[in-house]
Amino acid sequence: RNGRGGEVEMICTQPRRISAMSVADRVAAERAEATGQTVGYQIRLEAKRSAQTKLLFCTTGVLLRRLQGDCLLKGVTHIFVDEIHERDINSDFLLIILKRLLP
Repeated sequence: RNGRGGEVEMICTQPRRISAMSVADRVAAERAEATGQTVGYQIRLEAKRSAQTKLLFCTTGVLLRRLQGDCLLKGVTHIFVDEIHERDINSDFLLIILKRLLP
């Protein structure tokens, strides 16, 4: 919950698969829970998440693919684009798309 009674669903992008997995593991450990409960990750061909997952770490490519099927990201309340200084074509493209989606 976000403190006002609403549900939250946050996505945090990482530039590499290993980053998405290790940061999710670290945040889950700091919350004293197993990865895949409220904190999870999704990378190409692998995911550790559940219906209770509220903070999802994923690669930039995974979010771009999700945008193809759900261009409005229904249900997502927050997007964090982490490590954006490590620029590549995917991160640049993601920023362009997100800029167009924002009011």
